[in-house]
Amino acid sequence: MADSLYSVLSFTCALVLLIFMNQFRSVLDKSEKTDKDFLFLSSWVTIFCLQDGIWGVLASGAFPNNTLFFISSSVFHAAAAFSAYIWLSYILNFISIEREKAIPAKMLSIALVIFQLVLLLVNIKSRFIFDVGEDGLYIARPGRNLLYYSQYFTFFVIAIFAAYRIASAKKIASRRHYAASFLFILAPVLCGLLQKAFPLAPCDSIGFMLGCCTIYAFFISKISRNRDLSQRAVIIAGLSADYDLVMYVNITKNQTKYYQVSDRFAPLLAENHILPSPQNFDNLMRRIYVPNEFSGFIENSALAKCIEIVQTTPYYSIPFLANIDGHVEHYRMKIASDKGNTQSFVVGIINVEVEHKLEETALKLRKDLQHTKLIANKDPLTGVGSAAAFKAKCELIDSEIKAKDKIKFAIVECDVNDLKVINDTFGHDMGDEYLKNCSKVFCNIFKHSPVYRIGGDEFAIILLGEQYDLRSSLFEKLRASVNRKPDAPKESISFAAGMADFSQQIDECVKDVLKRADTFMYIDKGKLKS
Repeated sequence: MADSLYSVLSFTCALVLLIFMNQFRSVLDKSEKTDKDFLFLSSWVTIFCLQDGIWGVLASGAFPNNTLFFISSSVFHAAAAFSAYIWLSYILNFISIEREKAIPAKMLSIALVIFQLVLLLVNIKSRFIFDVGEDGLYIARPGRNLLYYSQYFTFFVIAIFAAYRIASAKKIASRRHYAASFLFILAPVLCGLLQKAFPLAPCDSIGFMLGCCTIYAFFISKISRNRDLSQRAVIIAGLSADYDLVMYVNITKNQTKYYQVSDRFAPLLAENHILPSPQNFDNLMRRIYVPNEFSGFIENSALAKCIEIVQTTPYYSIPFLANIDGHVEHYRMKIASDKGNTQSFVVGIINVEVEHKLEETALKLRKDLQHTKLIANKDPLTGVGSAAAFKAKCELIDSEIKAKDKIKFAIVECDVNDLKVINDTFGHDMGDEYLKNCSKVFCNIFKHSPVYRIGGDEFAIILLGEQYDLRSSLFEKLRASVNRKPDAPKESISFAAGMADFSQQIDECVKDVLKRADTFMYIDKGKLKS
């Protein structure tokens, strides 16, 4: 009597096949007949495993019914016969056997299937193949060997075809293909031998399932290889559209294939008789490079460095100078790894002289723009902030005021005295010196606050942070620095000053604070005149 484990193993084989079929449908190529045939084969084997599991349930005595058990056993042997034919048909397509050879093999297999079905029909009365005892046990008769050998003769025929294909194959890819078909046959044959020795074990189901798994693994590895080839083809096609030189370097096969050679490189390759060898990639790079930052890259071997790079990153670009036909220009080399082979990579070399010149022009323009901004934000005479810079700073503070941020600041406004008198008496040069002297005083007192020249003789200082907290003492120090000597402009320091604090209750913007500071400054100017 069969153990309950029999059914568990058979149903497990069916479950594994169902999972594989579900995965296979996601990569199924409906244009490929072998793909569709494999799906049919897997479906049939799944059904075989399910009915084998049902046979195991009946053989275990879980549902004692000798007639039903006999019918299930007959169905099992018939399904095994059909499986051998389906197996043969699939392999003939898989290894592309010629039609004139495939037809006789199929006819022989059909004849064997019919022969086995006839034996099973005869067994209904004679019971010379198998029987079911009164105790519900499966009994193998001598005629079972006839059924067994006629079934596995089909697998023997398949094995001969597969071995023939392996022996005649010249390409490694073809041998790999035919070897998969041989393993596909070997799995059910070996398990069939075990089935003969252990009739109460689901060896046939296990063998058929392992055979399908072998083909499934082959399909997945083939898809993976094709994906790698497609990726490489996409990279090469993308580089070939613009690059001057595109090559594929394969260290394992000791070869280099050239896919794109522009007019710049063609004479160089012809002149140096560059052969399809990876070492010649090194020789080419040593020939054309001009010592600069790139020279360290090929100090020992550009080939070895490229292999090292593609181990860690899929893409890498290197700018360098190259001397081609006496013209030293900027080039860029792009290295792309080949995921299908860690000892291979795609190399593209492109002339970027125009691009480099555009970058230099853009850099110069950026520097000029920065210089222009610097000039615009700084007063050329005194070196303090300009009126434009003061306006920009006020706009920033105004945005904080509108955002209702808690901001504290004060503005000090200064108006230099006697400038017109000094200009008229001693000349404008002396007037400029006088303004610079006054400006230095403002900067020395308010060391951590921005000072701006907002008019010909007017200055403004914005006090923030710590300087805002010390505004009263700093303002007194500012007033104390006045030393009016109109007859000695180099020593004279004279200005009126006013200071106003920002108040959230009365001020809406910086301009309001500046107006109050301006008012206080004119009051101070009046005091100085009186």
